[in-house]
Amino acid sequence: MGSKVARRLLVGGVLAFISVILLVATVVLAYTVLSSWIVGSTGSPRLTAWEIRGEPLQNASIIHLTEKDFEQHPVLDSVLRGDRRDPGPWYSGDTPYGVLDKRTIGSAPVTWVERGILIESFGPDVEARNHPYLEYDGAYYYFLIWIP
Repeated sequence: MGSKVARRLLVGGVLAFISVILLVATVVLAYTVLSSWIVGSTGSPRLTAWEIRGEPLQNASIIHLTEKDFEQHPVLDSVLRGDRRDPGPWYSGDTPYGVLDKRTIGSAPVTWVERGILIESFGPDVEARNHPYLEYDGAYYYFLIWIP
């Protein structure tokens, strides 16, 4: 009788061990599949630029773009004056400084590295709550980078 109990305990222990291994493998596989799906389904960030009609507000920061800026940031060049420039119609909408007339100028995908560099160079100063306007050739722009 003692050997039957010992045998049942041994079989039960082996089955429990196999069940735990299968459970852990299933959780790891599900996590891997979900992570791969999330990473694969998200695209790259996208820069969208708007032009503001009229003079920007007096308390707005203005960055005057130069040829050097366009050389260092080709995505700005393509959106503001290159092949990604596609001006839309004017409309009244929210801007970083309130409701002004604006229009979409263009949009282009950017890499994660470019995203960081653009935000560092021209993006908002979060602590000062200041979103600068970019000025080029007498026109004023601002941009946002959308993260999918």
